Amino acid sequence: MKNRLMVHAFLLLILAGGLLAQDQATWVPTEPNPGDSLTLIYDPLNGMAKLPASASLIKLHWGINQTSPGNWRQPPETVWPPDSKAWSDKKAIQSPMTKMGDGTWQITIATLDTFKTVHFVFTDGSAWDNNTSSDWIIWLGGGGSEITHKDWIKLNCLVDLGAAIQNRGFSYGDTVEARAGFFTTAADMVKMRLRRVGNSSSYKGTMDVLTTIGDTLDYSYFAKKNGKDNWEVYYDFEYTGPAQSEAQQRRIPVTSAVVTANDTVRTGNVSPRRAPLFKNQSVIAQPEMTVTLTCDVRPAYYHLKQGGARLKDIQGSLAVGDPDSIFILGLAVNGPITGSWSNDAGPDWGPHLMTLENKKMVDDGTHGDGTAGDSIFAIQFRFYKDSSDVVGQEFKFGIGGGDNEGGFGNNHVENIDDFTADFTIEAQFGSIDPYFYKEWDFDIRQATTGIRTRNPALPSAPTLSQNFPNPFNPSTVIRYALPGAEIVNLSIYNLMGERIAVLAEKQRQNPGSHTVVWNGKDGRGNPVGAGVYLIRLETRGSVQRGKMVLVK
Repeated sequence: MKNRLMVHAFLLLILAGGLLAQDQATWVPTEPNPGDSLTLIYDPLNGMAKLPASASLIKLHWGINQTSPGNWRQPPETVWPPDSKAWSDKKAIQSPMTKMGDGTWQITIATLDTFKTVHFVFTDGSAWDNNTSSDWIIWLGGGGSEITHKDWIKLNCLVDLGAAIQNRGFSYGDTVEARAGFFTTAADMVKMRLRRVGNSSSYKGTMDVLTTIGDTLDYSYFAKKNGKDNWEVYYDFEYTGPAQSEAQQRRIPVTSAVVTANDTVRTGNVSPRRAPLFKNQSVIAQPEMTVTLTCDVRPAYYHLKQGGARLKDIQGSLAVGDPDSIFILGLAVNGPITGSWSNDAGPDWGPHLMTLENKKMVDDGTHGDGTAGDSIFAIQFRFYKDSSDVVGQEFKFGIGGGDNEGGFGNNHVENIDDFTADFTIEAQFGSIDPYFYKEWDFDIRQATTGIRTRNPALPSAPTLSQNFPNPFNPSTVIRYALPGAEIVNLSIYNLMGERIAVLAEKQRQNPGSHTVVWNGKDGRGNPVGAGVYLIRLETRGSVQRGKMVLVK
């Protein structure tokens, strides 16, 4: 029998012993019973909100009666709000919300007598707002979590923030926290500020956590930069659990009363113990700048060429199985870098993206594309300081406009270099999921198989690409291409015009792409100081120059 509206809300987020209100999500009534109608409200203008206020559509991603962390049950179709769709795991549905005059988004859902809990997060079609990475839960008719933890442990965290500093997502003077207990893997959510170790780029700290020995503990790192709380950019490629959003958490086995997380790996991008990176939300320093985004689609080509699984379109029907169809369908980019995940022409993803100037990428030698037909697509964007465009940019690629690059919520994040008015992001399709695209080595940008690599077309003139990474410490990769056999001189200069390092001198080199690593040392093997350095590529009748920044 249905009961009248009553009130009981239970937020599972306690930080440092105190309750932290998550005001971007509220519901009425605040203490519902099974059988009541429930109105959920999302406020993107709230300081804790992760989804942009400019979003054209926000959806409620929800399920019921969780049996274990992240393992929801799909609500019966009799209570689905209009235009709801089943989620791919058959454990949740997504329901469009309605934007109100005060800027909030609302939706009313019906519950049944059999509902014990309602679990939910919010999405704008790609990004999540999931209660600082732990799903919201409403207990119907009172009660509390069935998960109990009885073991007090000490969690020691050691991180190397050198990569984050190099990537411009963190600076000395910013603060960094570790937060543990996501997805009810601890009794309470606990946070701890990490302290710098001497003058190094390492930070460490210890906190007490009430959890369960023999289970796993979810945790993440957060940087506070310019007053903003920045959650780390992380994805666990080894995750096989039921809740896809849990893959955005670090996980560590709790094997004893003392557990140590050494998150210091700076080589490669797949290790679960890799050092954290952060999206820099500072407004760009330049009054205006041009950002060229390029994407090498050969990882997708070789994945399919070697019999890899089809590229599934997780929000549509544009699955890709034929490697040659990549170049027929073309490539689109979506996300905040384009202005928004949404568009006025149709759904967030679909073939219509290939008709939109701010989404369609080209491989025809225009719009920032260096060489036509070389499997590297490009698009250009203009950013403005007075429009509050930020350094940290998020995006995702789609062949033919489909959402077929990687999993939901697994996106590219790059911090652009706003020291100059022009910057190029050199991305690779599928680098957000290197386990899936295992046929490609993303570090050396070559196929890992024994087959001949699909070579890009030769440029019409010598070209010098932006070094990567930039800024860098201690080394960086310099890439250039030659239209034919050339005698090459490649040198590094300081701003006083002094040549400090010679990387190639009167070398005869073959046509095609070339890479050289500069280790940040002068000709005598001594490390050079932090600052701006110039690259000079000289061939017969041609001189190409570039600028790079070494940070310490």
